[in-house]
Amino acid sequence: MACDVLGDKRGPVRCLNELDAALVTEFKEDLGRYRAYGESYRRILLNPAVWCIFWYRLGRWIYSPGRNLLVRCLGKPLHLIGATWIEAFLQMRINVRAEIGPGLLIAHCGGITLHPEVVIGRHCDIAHHVTLGTRGAGSQGAPKLGNNVYVGTNAVLIGPIHVEDGARIAANSLVNRDVPAGATVMGVPAVVVKQRTVKEIAEAPEVTV
Repeated sequence: MACDVLGDKRGPVRCLNELDAALVTEFKEDLGRYRAYGESYRRILLNPAVWCIFWYRLGRWIYSPGRNLLVRCLGKPLHLIGATWIEAFLQMRINVRAEIGPGLLIAHCGGITLHPEVVIGRHCDIAHHVTLGTRGAGSQGAPKLGNNVYVGTNAVLIGPIHVEDGARIAANSLVNRDVPAGATVMGVPAVVVKQRTVKEIAEAPEVTV
């Protein structure tokens, strides 16, 4: 519920301290992915990729419908400044309009660009120097990734394609067509080089970058 700034003298403080349950839950699940691979809290907090994920989650919270007016007025300029700094110095462009499920893992920051129309499922891994976008200026449609998808270094995914659950995109691949569930693709353009069964997908451990 939004804070009543005008009706409560503590309104500004309450609004600035207010954290939406989804923000907390999703970011905790992101951190859980790093912890699952043995990362200490110190290493996680010093990882610029984690900062980028948090800034994206915070932006989604700030821009979400029904957000308190004070939070939006103060939060939008602040988030824009932070996002600009992240893009300029960390080379990470993760638009708040992109829909990213919880449990995102980006091991290394740098060279990541996600189009505003991108959709990413739960527990996906994205390596550095990855681009998910349209087929060109003025084109419509961006990739939609399912759950537990791995995208390798320097991979480029373009157009209104669907990458189904458990798929793996090899490094340096150009993906411009749909990828079936459990498939491993590689090449320019990428082709399926391995196909796992539904049982293998369910039993396989998560792949990290």
